[in-house]
Amino acid sequence: MKEQIVITFGDEKILSEIKAAHPERDLVLYQALSQQGEFMLLDHSGQETVFKSPVYYDILSHAGTDNWNGFISFSTLDLNFEEQKVFDARINRLRTNGLPDGMHSMYSLNYHKDISQRIILGTWNAYSDYELWKNSSDDFIPKEYRDSPNFYSHEAYYTPAKEKETH
Repeated sequence: MKEQIVITFGDEKILSEIKAAHPERDLVLYQALSQQGEFMLLDHSGQETVFKSPVYYDILSHAGTDNWNGFISFSTLDLNFEEQKVFDARINRLRTNGLPDGMHSMYSLNYHKDISQRIILGTWNAYSDYELWKNSSDDFIPKEYRDSPNFYSHEAYYTPAKEKETH
């Protein structure tokens, strides 16, 4: 299993040039769903990064078959030690029982060397599949976490950017 996923953010033109300069990598350029003009370049190769400003995520576990050409979700949670144990058990149960409809793969990650910052990266058929699962299931974020004023979570959604010619 690969040990890391690396991303970087920036201008579409610059990120497209980085992607074009490294055709041996399967770098994927994404556009934020919620913010027009916000782009991310994702490297899932597991190799040493080619990014000048990388954001590293350590892979804790993986399930499913990746499909990097569709919708992806990043859900970040800040968990204390006890919450991490409960969360890890939920993720393991989800991996064992099968991924939700429309989900191709799921990564349990932590922000590089910060185990309290947990990230679930999901590759999906579509945003609607993600929303249906998120709103109809307590498997991922239990109600007691969502209702707590001390609980921090953040979600970000991306779709593949339309390819443009680089010169």
